[in-house]
Amino acid sequence: MTSRKCEDWLWSLLDYVEDTESPRHFWLWSGISTIASALQRKVYLPFGLETIYPNLYVMLVAVPGECRKGAPLSLSKKLLTDIGIAVFADSPTKRALTKSLDKARQTQTYRGEDGIPIMHSSMSVISKEFSSFLAVDPKAMIEALTDLYDSHDEWIYQTSGEGTDKLFKLCLNAFIATTPDWIANNLPEEAIGGGFTTRVCIVSGKEKYKWISLPPQPDEDLYNKLKHDLKTINQKLIGKFRWGDEAYDYYDAWYNTIPQKTKQLRDTRLRGNLSRIHVAALKTAMCLHVSYSDELVIEIHDLEKAIKVLENSLATASEALSGHGRSRTAVDVEKVSRQLRVHQEMSFSDLLEINFRDTNRPELTLVLETLEGMNHIELLNVTCDAFGQKKIGRIKWIGITEGKGKGGGGIKRGPYERKAKEKK
Repeated sequence: MTSRKCEDWLWSLLDYVEDTESPRHFWLWSGISTIASALQRKVYLPFGLETIYPNLYVMLVAVPGECRKGAPLSLSKKLLTDIGIAVFADSPTKRALTKSLDKARQTQTYRGEDGIPIMHSSMSVISKEFSSFLAVDPKAMIEALTDLYDSHDEWIYQTSGEGTDKLFKLCLNAFIATTPDWIANNLPEEAIGGGFTTRVCIVSGKEKYKWISLPPQPDEDLYNKLKHDLKTINQKLIGKFRWGDEAYDYYDAWYNTIPQKTKQLRDTRLRGNLSRIHVAALKTAMCLHVSYSDELVIEIHDLEKAIKVLENSLATASEALSGHGRSRTAVDVEKVSRQLRVHQEMSFSDLLEINFRDTNRPELTLVLETLEGMNHIELLNVTCDAFGQKKIGRIKWIGITEGKGKGGGGIKRGPYERKAKEKK
């Protein structure tokens, strides 16, 4: 007899946020991240010599104001705080983060499968502005997040002049938001395609789900049901996940397609993400399953959904990272691409007037030639002046607009969106 009040926690979450502007896939990943935080280190899946815990790093990426990316993080923080989950959202130092993890361990205990009390350092980092989270020491914090992603049984940190910190039974979740320009201008090159971003589910957004001038008051009764079930997930679910009927065979067959997918991947910065996608799929499948069931089982349909949302996110992750690279025009290429995607067609003079603070005529011409070479735009009315310099009359956007529409990123065709709309 289940004590749940929602048929499926994620379905109910999407119902609860239906009248909000944030894209559906932002809310879906918010729900997955929130469930991962509620599970903490209490459930696991054996994985050869290692153990997989369902912690996830999720990063929402969109230009400022376009996708209302702050709302999914705010609701996640509220839900977790309301059920007593440790949330870390300050602008920290590495030492502050490790001390908070140690404090969490001292106040968090559960009885394992053998009845023995277990203390654990489970915590969630939630930051609506990743730039603020990294403000004090970006390099040290990124290194810490990278290392702490692997839920170590024991982790030792040698401090500068303050001795040694030792942490036990770690499980860190991170739900963060930022912009493509911030990534391009601030995230260290070694973090892109290296240790950090390969551990992150990069969720890119382009536009609002819908425009709402005055959002209605949320359904308090539904919120209480969400809170009740999330607390049930946190307090009741303990132990080892097992494979459902034929689920492992499905996973194994999909896993063996990854080498071919790697060969076909056009953005080499995402190869690390693809190499780790199988672990992310298992973590996500665990979260998807407990959204509707108290049994610790990974079923085929859980894996199908997990793989779909991860592959959808990976397909658009390049957009989030597009301005990051060694090219001095990379940021401008990304910015102008966004502008042309919105306007569809513009004159060169209008485009230059919009961007004159960051570029000039020769530089903008180079940016447009780059986009033309990528088959994203068509240059119209092109002539040459007396000095042989190219003069562009108009620019027409012809690039593919993946994810355009209310659902974004293919999520609108997914099972959760369909179910939520049926219930409406």
